[in-house]
Formats: sequence, structure tokens, C-alpha cells
Amino acid sequence: MQPQKTQRLRMNTRVVLVTPSLPENVGAVARAMGHFGLGQLVVTGELDPCDPRARTLAAGHDAILERARRSPDLDAAVAGCGLVVGTTARPQDGVARQVITPEQAACIAADHAEVSEVALVFGPEKRGLSNAELLRCDQLVSIDGEPGTCLNLAQAAAVLGHAWRQASQPGEVRLTRLALETGLPDLAPQLLDWLAQRGLVKAREREGKLHTLRRVLSRATLSADEAAMLQAWLQALKHRAPGP
Repeated sequence: MQPQKTQRLRMNTRVVLVTPSLPENVGAVARAMGHFGLGQLVVTGELDPCDPRARTLAAGHDAILERARRSPDLDAAVAGCGLVVGTTARPQDGVARQVITPEQAACIAADHAEVSEVALVFGPEKRGLSNAELLRCDQLVSIDGEPGTCLNLAQAAAVLGHAWRQASQPGEVRLTRLALETGLPDLAPQLLDWLAQRGLVKAREREGKLHTLRRVLSRATLSADEAAMLQAWLQALKHRAPGP
């Protein structure tokens, strides 16, 4: 990857820790971030990222803690992000959301980071992200392991950091980025309008369905040609007379 692209990824990717309880964990996350080239840290809740105990575990990456931004809640922490990736170790029966792998999440995040801000979100140590917080995320990622086990906060951040770094290595041309650059995310409201005009989406469902469509499109791996063709196809459908 060219140096300017690597720098853009670092600038546009933020790690968000939602109400962490232990300063040591925040410091260990900063250490993992520094190792994999991630520099933006946002912490919600009362914990001070510059707590001496956090500095001890940061192992020389104090600058990440000093630059860390404190935020009142998750919404404020991810404001301005075009993609929010949430981590979870719990089954998602109550959320009914597909969970992807760290590698899949890293590729999506790396592609989006070239054109917009990206957030990688980690929940509190004891409970993880709540269902409401998971619903705020565009994609969910889980780290596979033995049943009944889970990683601690810093370990999870290290796994995601490694996957993120691998996804941004030179020699890979991911088609998702090409689609993003041609305006693929704009397809969601267009497609939703087309479905609504034909009675396939009710007005009260619009917000939820738009969120679903954006998640689907964020995983698409279309080339620039394919994205342009899909745009043209959708425009043609919109102007076609209603039929069965």
C-alpha cells in the first residue's frame, strides 16, 4: 500500500471503547493499537485514558492515550463515521443480525476508511455491547473460539488490529473500494424508494429497511463497472410504468 493510503487509513479509523472499567485494559488496547498502526482512540464513560495504570500497560504508546478523546456515549463517539463495526461474543438471537469474521470486517473497514471515517467498537469488559448498542453498528464481528470462552478487551483489539493491518497490505485490489468511489452507498435510498413505490416497504418500516440495505451494500464486492450498471438498472426501473 502506498504511504499516503496507509496514512489515510490510520487517520480515518478510530477504536471506540464503550465504558471500560479498568485503566490497565485501556493501556493494553493502546499498546495493541500502536503495534498495528491504529492511532485514534475514543473512550466513553468516566475512565481517564491517561490514568497512570493505563500508561504502565501502554508500554511506550502513551501518545495514543494522550490523544485519546473522551465521549459521553456511543452515538457521540461514532459521530461522522460512514461505517461502525461492533464486536460481540454473545449469540445474536435477540438482535437477528449476521455476524462476520475479523477478516471480513477488516476488509470492509479498510475499504470504507479510504473514503470515510470508520469506527471499531468494543464494549465493557463484563457485559460487552448491549443489544441497543449493537443495533447502532452497521456490521457485527465475532472472534471464533471454543464454546463458553472469550478474549479480554486488549486481546480482542489485537485480533482486530492484526486483521485490519493484513487487509491494508499492498498487492490487494478489493473491488468494494471501487464501488464505494462510484457512489455505491447511494443505491440504498434509491432501491428503498423503488420498493416503497410498489408497496413492498411500508412507511413505518422505512428507517429499519434503509439500515438493512446499507448493511447489505457495505458488504458488496462490485467493480466500478458493476456499480454503474446497477445504478443505471435501478434508474430504469424507477421510470418504468408500474406493472405486476
